[in-house]
Amino acid sequence: MKAFGPPAHPFGKRGNHVKHVLEGRVRGYETTFFHLAAVHEGGRHPSDVSRYSVAVLPLPGALPATEVSVASLVRWLGTEPLPPRAGTAVHLLPGRKPRMVACSVDPDFAGLILTERVVRMTADAKMGWRLHGDHMIGWIKEHKPYQRIIGLAEVMADIVGEFPVSVWSRDSAEQEHY
Repeated sequence: MKAFGPPAHPFGKRGNHVKHVLEGRVRGYETTFFHLAAVHEGGRHPSDVSRYSVAVLPLPGALPATEVSVASLVRWLGTEPLPPRAGTAVHLLPGRKPRMVACSVDPDFAGLILTERVVRMTADAKMGWRLHGDHMIGWIKEHKPYQRIIGLAEVMADIVGEFPVSVWSRDSAEQEHY
């Protein structure tokens, strides 16, 4: 969970549980897969648990902290879209189904990577993803069979493939993340 950064965004910091960790290769990326029980405040009880299937891909370099997600995946977590100082969530294209949210520490960078195609790929996969340093973390709702999580990782690899070459050659000072 430490790889998600404080406070293990977007899943909160209240006793999250990771299980069924597997590692493998998806489209050339050494990928880690796992199921996550995210404990958060709210609901009928003092705390509720949301279940996710997660894939983590290493990236060729560090990129600015950025997130895009189907809104319903993060709505119940009661947490900010990214760690402190990351910016304000933006609802992408009002009226879109499903409703999407995005946030980045670097709006210019976000403008380069959050193309209509990338947002549509994310929406079609009913997923969320976050760039954290030199990792991309993706999630879908509920504990799914590993074939479905491998599919998530394949979509993530396709999304990274959509990033323009220029994002990998940005000045390292511009790639600071929080």
